[in-house]
This record gives sequence, C-alpha cells and structure tokens, in this order.
Amino acid sequence: MPLKSSTVSVIILASSKNQYLLETIASVQQQTFADFEVLVCHSGCSSYLPEWFENQKDRRLRLLLEEHLDLIQTLNLGIQEVKGEYVAFLKGDDLWHPDKLQKQVFHLEYRSAASLVHSWLTVIDENNKPLGKILKYQLHGRVESEILERNQIGFSSAIVRRYCLHTVGLFNPSLKTNFDWDMWIRLSRCYQFMTIAEPLVYQRQLESGVKDNWLNTEKDFQATIEKAYQDVPDRLLPLKSRSYGYASLSLAWQVLQNKSPDTAIAYHYCRQALEHFPRISFSPEFVRLIVATATLHYLKSDRYLYLLSSIQMVRNWLQIAIDKFKMSAHFILNWMLEEKVRNEKQETRNEG
Repeated sequence: MPLKSSTVSVIILASSKNQYLLETIASVQQQTFADFEVLVCHSGCSSYLPEWFENQKDRRLRLLLEEHLDLIQTLNLGIQEVKGEYVAFLKGDDLWHPDKLQKQVFHLEYRSAASLVHSWLTVIDENNKPLGKILKYQLHGRVESEILERNQIGFSSAIVRRYCLHTVGLFNPSLKTNFDWDMWIRLSRCYQFMTIAEPLVYQRQLESGVKDNWLNTEKDFQATIEKAYQDVPDRLLPLKSRSYGYASLSLAWQVLQNKSPDTAIAYHYCRQALEHFPRISFSPEFVRLIVATATLHYLKSDRYLYLLSSIQMVRNWLQIAIDKFKMSAHFILNWMLEEKVRNEKQETRNEG
C-alpha cells in the first residue's frame, strides 16, 4: 500500500553486499523529526529483506527491490515514486545523527532561497569508530564554480527540494561511481546551496578489494568532467584543469585504501594531478597524500596500518582536547560577559 505524502522522502541506496543496512535504517527511524517516508532502493538478489520489511510495524518503511535493474536505475525509479516535499539521500552503509532531518528541514522551511542543504561528515570505520577526520565542506549560495572544481557534498548529507530533481532530471545511469557529483553540478546551475556546519552524517570508510574499482572511477571522473564543461561560460573553463587535478588526488586515495595498496599506481595519480594542476602541490590534501604514499612505500603493510591507526588515535585525542578547550573558553567568555553586564547595571544604579 503506498504511503501518504510526507514532508521528507528518505531514499536509502543499498546493494546486495551491504551488511550495515539495518543499522542505517535504524539511524533514520531514530530521527527527532518524524514526518518522513523511507524507500530502500535495492538492486540484485536479497534473501532476507522482503520478509524483514513485511514484519516491520513502522509503516513508513518501504522496499523497492529491482533485480533486473542496476543500482542507479533503481535509485531513479525510487525518485519517481516518492511523494515528499523534500528528498534526502543516504547510502546503505552510512549513519545519520538523530537531529539531521530536523535541522535541515528547519533551514529549508525558513530559507526559501536554499534548494539543497548539506552538512559536514564524520568519517567512521567498519566498527562505527570515528577515524578523527571530519569533512568540513563549505558550499553556500551560488556554488557552480566550487562544485565544478571537485565534489564537496557527501551523498548521505544532501537533502533537496523534490521539484528541483524534476527540473534538472534524474541521476545519470551511465555513471556508477560519480553519479552524485554530476547531479550536484546540474543543480548548482539552477539553485542555491546551503551548508550546516555540523557533522550530522557518519560516513563509513571501507576498504576496497577490487582493483577495477578505481579504474571505473577514473572513467566516470573523465565522463563527468567532460560533460560538465561542454556548455559552461568561458570564465569557468580554466577550472577544468583543477577538476582533473583533484580527481587524480581522489583516485590516489582510493588506491591507498585498497586492501592491497599499490604505491606505484598512487604515485602515478599524484604525478597526473601535478600535470593537470601544478599548484595543487601546495594543497594540504596533496601533502598528506605524498606523506601517506611514501610511508606505505618504505614500511611494510602491517606497519603502515599500525602507523595509520596510531595517527588516528592521536587525532581523536586532539579533537577531544580541542572540543573541551572550546567549551571551557565559551564558559569563561559567558561568565565575563555576565560579570560585565552586572557591573554596568550596578554603575547605573549608583549613578541614579
């Protein structure tokens, strides 16, 4: 039975190999904002999902299982079926903060100029442990040039007005890895974006065990970039070299996150990034990449993983220390301001 129209339609993109899907669904059900429907788009065979959904008492949940379609085709079919005023996207292995929808819907309701709202993301591992990395993307207003340069919006953080998707069209089914970047580029040409400067999404970082993954990603990067620059204004054409440069950096990181990382291929993508955009060598991302690649090259894999784990622990500790320092500074500042107000009131009474 179809669901009644809800304020938000949550589309969860799931695959047959997804082992975190039920946990992802639970993170949506725990939202403080409750006026939503959930459509799980699943391609391929699934032995347990149909029965699991039938046994659920939460009637907001629905499964779209299409064994004869690929994942992006199923996603597009889901967009055509949902009824919410807003559409939120979520990968089947990521998680949401309980306040995510509430904060995003608030901004969409009271900021009519914003058509897409996204947030920062906290990177976690397979066991939901933070890796000490927060993706602090900042895209406000008209952001076509920024999003052309590189993808700065996490798929699981985006919520968009549904009519915008009807205007720009569905996801490109020929893209298997960068379909979201292509969508954000098209939306940025018509609508304004907004960032919530809080990590409201937990993005899971998973190791890839298939070499073809980054080869397919490279192909999709090229297709996305070439299509994006076909009809841009002349002032944006110089950004094309930056787009290829940052795409090469992303590919290098994907190689290093493979179960069997190949430093030669990572170095290849580093050189490729420099060839496209030499000034990228001054970026923090490039410096970190070079250090990680060199470390992996000179250390054995187990020592490299141990080093990464140690670095992540230190980053977590530093983040906790910084957060505590900010809380203390905020408390002291409030106390000083209150003290100043009390003194001013006392002086006013004395003068009277």
